[in-house]
Amino acid sequence: MQIEAVARDKNQLTIVTTGAKYIINTSGKQGSIDCYQQLNKKRLVASLEFNFAFSALSVEKQDRERCILHQHLPGRSYLRLEINRDSLLDIHSPAYNTGMPLSAAVKVSGSDFAPYYTAENEGNVLLLDDVGGVGVYPYKGFTKKDSISFAGKDLTVNYQAAEGDCRFFIAVYPPRRFNHSQSVEERICHNFLPPSAWQYQYPSDATIKDLAKYTNILVLHNEIWQGKYTGNGKPVITAEDHRQDACYCCFDYIPVDEQELQRVVKKAHSLEMRVIPFTSPYYSLARGNEFLDRMERMLDKYEMDGVYFDCVLNDLPAAYQMVKSTRKLLKDKLLYVHFYHEPLMSRNIYCPFIDTYADYTLRAEDLGTFSDDFLRYAISGYNISNSIGYICYNACGPNFMAKLIDKALQVNARFHLGWPEGDNEKLLKKEYFPKLKKYKQQ
Repeated sequence: MQIEAVARDKNQLTIVTTGAKYIINTSGKQGSIDCYQQLNKKRLVASLEFNFAFSALSVEKQDRERCILHQHLPGRSYLRLEINRDSLLDIHSPAYNTGMPLSAAVKVSGSDFAPYYTAENEGNVLLLDDVGGVGVYPYKGFTKKDSISFAGKDLTVNYQAAEGDCRFFIAVYPPRRFNHSQSVEERICHNFLPPSAWQYQYPSDATIKDLAKYTNILVLHNEIWQGKYTGNGKPVITAEDHRQDACYCCFDYIPVDEQELQRVVKKAHSLEMRVIPFTSPYYSLARGNEFLDRMERMLDKYEMDGVYFDCVLNDLPAAYQMVKSTRKLLKDKLLYVHFYHEPLMSRNIYCPFIDTYADYTLRAEDLGTFSDDFLRYAISGYNISNSIGYICYNACGPNFMAKLIDKALQVNARFHLGWPEGDNEKLLKKEYFPKLKKYKQQ
């Protein structure tokens, strides 16, 4: 992903990213921005109309990562537009005086784009079809003026902003291409705490060898790290002990048993498996750069091949910055992110521009069933974020799982393999992995 071009003539500014093209009208009395999809299908997916002009807009910075534009805004302090390499447009006006409430209208025309999947929560709107779409996120100051009807071929969403600090995001999807070979060649297994056993057991060499028959990425969960009890030499014996130990929110990533952790990593590597451990910017007691620093030390010390994030953050810009910073730190190492309902407190509307920095995402925890549309447009990242979407099947029964396998493969969603083995894992070994192998060969 990158900024590919910035061009200006007397009537407009055009900024092109890998996944989008934004055309900003600089000649009218009221400003407008046309948002075009670039990948899969070149088309207009949305238009933004504002109650002010872009006549004084200037390009202040541009490189491969972003393009930043600025203008003075009468009655306010200034207007800042930032187009990022992931095709996110960030519109921000911090006000130190009053006198100019802002308004924005987002228009979608069915002539180029008739969304099939539609979701809305607190003014955040996600509009998708099988080859891409657009997301609208009124982060601060802007509120939706009226109810939204998704019926009919045309859609307009009106937003009004107060006189204070205002910030608005819009993103075009997908921001990058889908890596098909990665989606079939890299296969994930999770090593969980065994049911009813509160003393964590590192997987044996024999277990790792068995898992390597089906998978090549081993996720180690939070019990490998010292918590409040284990960090002070107190054994974890009961379920209440495990809860109080709270190893998922540790400040530093210190193994419960360093020798055992090193054994697991060494054995997995000998079988050409990569190892990624539990971390969490959401739960960790370390924040921001402090969290990233501790994560980096742990990765280097124990020769890990990436990280598994258990949730990100509930604040949208903070979550966005965290995944971007993590991707920069990891370089070519793996990033696997489990989302519950953050950052927008919704399972149905999410931020593919955040997901796209992850190799893999994991969704649907605690859902015993879900619709085909949820599988395609919320779990699978195909033609949306183009991160590889995994199904968290912890609450799914074998009957639902059996019906889900073919559907998941059809929409490029994936299953991880859990350990210890239960009925679902037996089913995946018997049905899913052989079909994935055939799918790879097609």
